[in-house]
Amino acid sequence: MSFETTALLVTWAALALLALVVAGLVRQVHQLAQGPGTPEVGVRTGMPAPGLDRLAPEPGRPTILLFLGDECPACHDVFQEALGLTGAPPMRALFSTGTLDAVPPANMRIFADQDDLFQAYQIPATPFAVVVGTDGRVRTAEPVGSVRGLHALVAEAGGRVHHDAMDAVQAPGGLAGRQN
Repeated sequence: MSFETTALLVTWAALALLALVVAGLVRQVHQLAQGPGTPEVGVRTGMPAPGLDRLAPEPGRPTILLFLGDECPACHDVFQEALGLTGAPPMRALFSTGTLDAVPPANMRIFADQDDLFQAYQIPATPFAVVVGTDGRVRTAEPVGSVRGLHALVAEAGGRVHHDAMDAVQAPGGLAGRQN
């Protein structure tokens, strides 16, 4: 075989290999363009909220279900923030086993030993929140990794994020209160 024939065969082999690589890359880009293939976590949106009747939701108002762990540091932060929020929609703090000691505000109730609801809502990790609409159906189900995530859910549920003590300090005139 001559040098020219060998060079021609090697060139064609390289072109065929390049065509396969380009085809593979095009396939990968196409898959990435379709979005992530991660499965949904928690109960699906639009589904009726399991066990809602025993959590005593307020009629005509969305309810935020906070799924928390008593030994989870992020849960402690989210729970403490939820305790201090005023203007938030009704909240239900659910713990799978124990609970955290606290005096809840008027818009919150605390439920201990709710492992069956953790399973019904398919809670993958804590803290996790579910927003239940006025129709008793799940509007949002997502992990709440921070206080900022809790604020976003409160706003989504139609509530306002503020603290009475902070409003008084930040109001004109110091501790005299906020003038509207």
